[in-house]
Amino acid sequence: MADERDLEIDDLINNLDKEYYSAHPTANSSYLATHKSRDLKSLVRLWISERTCPDILPYAHDLLDTMLDRVREQVEVIEVNTTSGDAGGSAKLKLLFVETEIERVKFLVRGYLRARILKIDKYYMHILNNLDMQTRLSQSELRYTKRRGNQLKRYYDLRFLSSLPPSLQRLDDTAGGLQMVDAPGLDEVVFVRVLQDVPGEVDLGNDDKIELRKGNIYVLPYKVIRRYVDNGDVQLV
Repeated sequence: MADERDLEIDDLINNLDKEYYSAHPTANSSYLATHKSRDLKSLVRLWISERTCPDILPYAHDLLDTMLDRVREQVEVIEVNTTSGDAGGSAKLKLLFVETEIERVKFLVRGYLRARILKIDKYYMHILNNLDMQTRLSQSELRYTKRRGNQLKRYYDLRFLSSLPPSLQRLDDTAGGLQMVDAPGLDEVVFVRVLQDVPGEVDLGNDDKIELRKGNIYVLPYKVIRRYVDNGDVQLV
């Protein structure tokens, strides 16, 4: 199963490349070192947030496009300097640092995509029945979700569903108050750090309210701060 997920992640990365270049035919990612450091920190925060969030966060198109484009540039630098044969000792050391940075970025991107795929595998039917959830996925992830749903439906049909009465063949039936579709647990408690003061008070339910102040860390139900996570006022830790 792990090998299969790794293959799916490779497919997603390859598809990201195709989608990015089709949308940015004249892309050029010559960023200053400050931008690189900022983007790398953002990628680390993104990876941590996706791993700790019970929900699927909106896909970070811009950041992933930037990081993957930068990796391609760095790979080209390594290839040019390696094939030229002119690299001295100090140059080889610099190339080693570049390779290390590439592997670090690839590790974070893979970890980010793997965390999302694990949740997609678990909540695929909820995603397929929910347009808002679908907008949180990349095009590659959405294709993967639909493909997984179709494959599992065919598998269940062959195994047992086809032998049941039509009224019992639905996989998303809610008859009798029974919920067959797994959905993210928005009531789960999470740790969050406030990046910007949130105006007013946040309603916790049962007449309880709280003020979210910049720099503070809180332990709260995810559903209470979900919209503040989405708009960047708070981050998961």
